[in-house]
Amino acid sequence: MRKWIIMALATVFLGAVVLGLLLSRQTGGEEINAEEAGAKVEELYDGKVEETRTAGDSYEVKFAREGGQYAAVVDKESGQIRSVELIRKSETPQKLTEDEAAAIALQEAEGEAGKVVYSKESNEFQVEVKGAEKISTVFVSADTGEVRKITNEAVEAKPASEPVITQDKAIGIAKKTLDGEVGEVEFVASEDGGYYLVDIENEETEQEVLVQVHAIRGETMTVEWDD
Repeated sequence: MRKWIIMALATVFLGAVVLGLLLSRQTGGEEINAEEAGAKVEELYDGKVEETRTAGDSYEVKFAREGGQYAAVVDKESGQIRSVELIRKSETPQKLTEDEAAAIALQEAEGEAGKVVYSKESNEFQVEVKGAEKISTVFVSADTGEVRKITNEAVEAKPASEPVITQDKAIGIAKKTLDGEVGEVEFVASEDGGYYLVDIENEETEQEVLVQVHAIRGETMTVEWDD
């Protein structure tokens, strides 16, 4: 009989413990789950949840919104957000194309568009504009198209070409084509070193020729006979 009384008391005690736990859970509130923690973050910060993980008595919710990626710590029991931290700042988007940047640069500087370089650090294009007297570098914002700065560099004049062979030597080369009396001799400067135009007339054969002789290589470039 006593044994049954002990068992009954134990049953009542266990029941009381279970009931106490249930009541305690009801009065204290249930813990929120990971999905609820993420929804709370999205609602408060207008972001998009990328990852949620358990960290002790809280959740760490990583989310993205304008400006970068953030991490929020959400209390499991209360659902309150303990802290928010910026993890990575988002890069400023590049909006203009190279052709669009070049077109803007040509409105600010005269010449022809040359090299176009994009700077990720400053999010801008550096457009080279080659003019007759100067080379301009136009700095164009890739985000807004605003011209931030223009620098100019003077174009160095190319020195006139100087002949290597003398006029007399050019005449000697020209006379290999036709021997006769030399008339007019003209030196013409060019980017590849220049050339001589030697006019020769032979009265005996009644021939006249204009010989073009390269001023550096000494070769006969063209021969033009006068009929």
